[in-house]
Amino acid sequence: MKHTILLVDDDALILKTLQQRFDGWEMDVHSASTPEQAKEILSKITPELVVLDLLLTKDDGSSGIMDYMKSEERLTNVPVIVLTNLDKPELREILREQGVKEYLIKGSMSLDELYEKVKGYLEI
Repeated sequence: MKHTILLVDDDALILKTLQQRFDGWEMDVHSASTPEQAKEILSKITPELVVLDLLLTKDDGSSGIMDYMKSEERLTNVPVIVLTNLDKPELREILREQGVKEYLIKGSMSLDELYEKVKGYLEI
């Protein structure tokens, strides 16, 4: 059975790399480069996990996606992993309090390590 995930990042290269890698791991991968695209996808599917870039430059950013997920009952329990360049412990704590499961720094882990984190939430 394929697991459904949503990848959200406004960096096209990162998004493409993640998409290709997760596709290779037999996952049903949806991807979005803007908050609006992410919300459009979330209006149609209920992913098992969302991997979310923290600093999205368009519209209402990552906080808009998180707010949307909290407003939709079917999405409230979907785990969110934040993948960011910001290494700020205080921000990590705030996001954890808001329900983010993982706060991961881009470049500090391999794709295989990211996969292991994702796998832990998908019960693979």
